[in-house]
Amino acid sequence: MVRCTRCDLSLSRTKVVPGAGSQQAKLMLVGEAPGANEDRAGVPFVGASGKLLNAMLEKIGIAREDVFIANVVRCRPPENRNPKPQEIRACAGWLSEQIRLIQPRLVAPLGRYALEHFIAGGKITRLQGQVQRIDYAGASLSLFPLFHPAAVLRAPDRRPQYEEHFGRLGALLKKAK
Repeated sequence: MVRCTRCDLSLSRTKVVPGAGSQQAKLMLVGEAPGANEDRAGVPFVGASGKLLNAMLEKIGIAREDVFIANVVRCRPPENRNPKPQEIRACAGWLSEQIRLIQPRLVAPLGRYALEHFIAGGKITRLQGQVQRIDYAGASLSLFPLFHPAAVLRAPDRRPQYEEHFGRLGALLKKAK
């Protein structure tokens, strides 16, 4: 069991959600924070957003077990509020170490808070579906920002564009083999 007390999220969470998936993943998906289902299970993206994410991965021929999925914060914020900057900073070392160890070819930040972790002031509506090369923790990193699946579930009119971006993601990963 993972125990962490680096921030006040430890006072209200049920479980730490450190991430899950392949240690040899070519793709790492990074969300913002665990939700209620993830807090209970200790695994990222197991609720409705996870079902959409699984469907998108399946559509591009990638098994969920072949990717690594994490969040910028490891514990659920109370009442599903947005993570605070100090909470994101408290978890930053865990995420950078996971990226260093796994060495994915592509990191897909899912949503605004995940993108802003990598690109300060980055706008998901402007950068989604486009490769971004950045320096991160002393290494070069390729990002492919995407909307968070919850944003697509709340606004179903975004689904066609989301599917198009996932198709582009799949093509990039096939080229990188």
